[in-house]
Amino acid sequence: MTIPDMPSVSVIIPTFNRSATVLNTLNALCEQSYPCQLTEVLVVADGCSDDTVESLQRYRAPFALRTIDQHNQGSAASRNRGAAAATGWLLIFLDDDAEPAPSFIEAHVCAHRRQQAQAIIGPCISSFEGRGDFSRHVERAFWSDKFFTMRQPSHRFTYRDVVAGNFSLSAELFASLGGFDPAIPGRGAGYEFGARLIMSNARLSFAEDAIVHHREPETPDTGRSVRRARDEARADVLLGAKHPALRPTLALVHFEHRHTFIDRIVHGLAYRYVWLGDGLAALLRSMLTALEGAKMRGLWRRVFMGLRRYWYLRGAADELRSAKAVAAFLQGGSARKGQDGVEIDIDLSEGLEAAERELDEVRPSGAGLSYRGHLIGRIPSQAGAEPLRGAHLRPALAGDLAMSLLTALALERACGRQIHLPSVFPGHVVETPGVVDGSESH
Repeated sequence: MTIPDMPSVSVIIPTFNRSATVLNTLNALCEQSYPCQLTEVLVVADGCSDDTVESLQRYRAPFALRTIDQHNQGSAASRNRGAAAATGWLLIFLDDDAEPAPSFIEAHVCAHRRQQAQAIIGPCISSFEGRGDFSRHVERAFWSDKFFTMRQPSHRFTYRDVVAGNFSLSAELFASLGGFDPAIPGRGAGYEFGARLIMSNARLSFAEDAIVHHREPETPDTGRSVRRARDEARADVLLGAKHPALRPTLALVHFEHRHTFIDRIVHGLAYRYVWLGDGLAALLRSMLTALEGAKMRGLWRRVFMGLRRYWYLRGAADELRSAKAVAAFLQGGSARKGQDGVEIDIDLSEGLEAAERELDEVRPSGAGLSYRGHLIGRIPSQAGAEPLRGAHLRPALAGDLAMSLLTALALERACGRQIHLPSVFPGHVVETPGVVDGSESH
């Protein structure tokens, strides 16, 4: 199915007791550059007990606005409910505390025109008024790094790149995958959907112009940020149970071993003495405000990360009950660390452009690289990662495989053979005596 020149668009917004913020989101959608007559917005009020439904019913929008009121079922179920009622060719999922830039919808539509059968991720820029507490800066740095990485043309997308708060795909593709899994809490539902997207060979792309501004509440809640790690662990366990091949990629892997005395104490508190652990966690949580007030950023960060570690383990214990069960769970996925799919061998002596074309045509899960029989190395399969594209080749050769590549070229030169290989660095030609560069400029 090809995309129409001007497709109809359905924007789906799940919300829970955020009447003021969801109205700000609607106000921003009223300023979109995309035609209003081709846009509908569906707000799913998920068990709201405030005046959200009444406010939405009074709201006058230039686009078709529909409100769906349901009992509290969570954000994943709300997104599915909105998608089921949507009539647009393109579905755009948006958080209720996000204010999209005027070109937001148009940027999503343009991105789909460039590539069929794909899902588009847009950036969420955190913005807040008043005092920027330490936890907010940690959160902002996380998202900033994530979106900077996705912006790179050579980025290899994984299931954990799917951000359901600024995300679009065709209604047909969404329906074919069965929607989000409502059993998986928080961001984990987006990650699990991303895993199925990649397994279906749909392509993930990043639209840097599809910007939304994520408004933080005026009053910071460091405790909520710390405790969110508990839901993240639960989501990881449920994700790994559903897709065993992804278990080696979960953050839980880093919590399996107890390297230090402190690690052993934290594990004991999280799995066996939770009454004591929760009490100590509450005490340390109260210390964070004092440490921040004293500008003791280094100590604050150690306490903050320690608390997140504790609550992450508590979430794992909620699902698996013991450290032994966690170890058994992770071992159950270790047999399949790679992604299913074909692996190919590529001889770089035909040139980098030819190798890149082959990767784009075949889209293998991994590739072995050589130069006239000289082994260079492998770009390995990665569980939960998209198949290889041509854009992944040069960064790999300029990174971990650089020394092996130079060794292979040196051996060819020692044999008195001419070497025809463009530079792996865009815009730069390696001028090595005895090495003849290709005729094109890269």
